[in-house]
Amino acid sequence: MELLWKVPCMKDFEMFAETDCVKKQPPDYNLANSLLDDSVKRMKYARLSKLTEENAKYIYENIYESLREAADAILAINGFKSFSHEATISFLQKFKEFSAEEISDFGRMRKKRNGMKYYGRYCSVEDAKEAAEVAEKLLKKVIEFARSLIVKQGINTGNNR
Repeated sequence: MELLWKVPCMKDFEMFAETDCVKKQPPDYNLANSLLDDSVKRMKYARLSKLTEENAKYIYENIYESLREAADAILAINGFKSFSHEATISFLQKFKEFSAEEISDFGRMRKKRNGMKYYGRYCSVEDAKEAAEVAEKLLKKVIEFARSLIVKQGINTGNNR
């Protein structure tokens, strides 16, 4: 599967696949469905939480994690397990359903979250609101695409909603 988009400054998925950052495994539809369900619940939780300066960082993290879980479901469906957030995002470059702009936005969210989590960077209420707007649009696309892949395989794990 070749890259459809090459997002500037983003590594190719194959580079990750050649390292311990990604493991090839049989497709796991149960895991994919579980990740999709968790993703929806996490986004709902983030959106229903009262957003304040004190919790903006945590809401941002949940918004980002929701998107990452959904993207990891696509990897699981395709027989991969990622141990790298960047590899997960890079994998989306293989699909025409996701634009270079959407993938770049997701990558920027990863960098912002990484800065907050590991370098003490600040997250404002506005940052969390902006992340929610970007993520909700992309999350819907990622979930619909992942579910369509599951349906194409004719898999019914009981979780297909």
